[in-house]
Amino acid sequence: MRNRALFSVVLLAALSGCAYQSSLDLYLKGQLAAEQGRLPEALAALSAAIQENPRLGEAYIARANLLQQQGDIQAAATDYEQAVKLEPYNFTANFRLGVIYQQVKKFAQAIVVYQRALETRPLDPQANMNLALSLMQVGQPMQGLYYAQRAVQGDDNSATAHANLGVMYAQTQFHSAAIDQFKRSIELDGRQPEVYLNLGQEYFSAAAYEQAKNVLETARSLAPSERVAERLGATYFRLQQFPKAQDAFADALRMNSKDTAALNGMGATLMTRALLDPAANVETAKSALFFWNQSLQLDKNQPVIQNLVNQYAPHE
Repeated sequence: MRNRALFSVVLLAALSGCAYQSSLDLYLKGQLAAEQGRLPEALAALSAAIQENPRLGEAYIARANLLQQQGDIQAAATDYEQAVKLEPYNFTANFRLGVIYQQVKKFAQAIVVYQRALETRPLDPQANMNLALSLMQVGQPMQGLYYAQRAVQGDDNSATAHANLGVMYAQTQFHSAAIDQFKRSIELDGRQPEVYLNLGQEYFSAAAYEQAKNVLETARSLAPSERVAERLGATYFRLQQFPKAQDAFADALRMNSKDTAALNGMGATLMTRALLDPAANVETAKSALFFWNQSLQLDKNQPVIQNLVNQYAPHE
């Protein structure tokens, strides 16, 4: 009886070894098919590997990656979650699961898996950056700032890392540091209109309107947008270059006629011209009121604009 029991244990071990080898062969077959672009065959092989050995974490990761490429985010997340259960500190599984959570705005879950990924690779720049952005999304910019700094520490030559660190500094009211980071990002890659826009906004907040004008004009030359045009209008207004302000606000409104900031800016520009320019006529003031009223129709909760309308509207 003892010999028979021992034989059974040995046989079970041998069979388990065969199953493992079979699942490994299927996993490698799937990986090869994926590399060669044969995705249906790759998915079939990886699914067979998982069926053969449900504890093969790498097969779940590989299949999740293919599903993610095909846009099946939910199925990919399920596979990554299973991989994390099998290998809690597998960097790839945690990081890619975090990316999906972040994509579907499950930021609290993303924070957990990014933190776990960083226990394995503490200075990974992308994981640190994604964690910083997720923390900002849940209203914790100060905590996010730490990880944004580590992202730059992990890759000091990343324009994106410096740009995101600039955003985190701006969110935490460290405006001078934000300007430095945006400028460093532009030094590394001068083709980032969004970074020029952010830098322009920081200069505007610091009342450095000439610098704001210059970088916002660069942003507009790279990629015109309603936001850039509106900010340019506000900047030219502060520089008292009212015709240019009017043109910029008009550009913003051509791109989006419901941009309340541009409507308000156009109203302010026209009313200022009506008050300061002797050549301006009553029609200019009426046009200002028109734009302000258009803005109020879109958003009634603007007490400052409502007060301006009340102040300058003609009274019988």
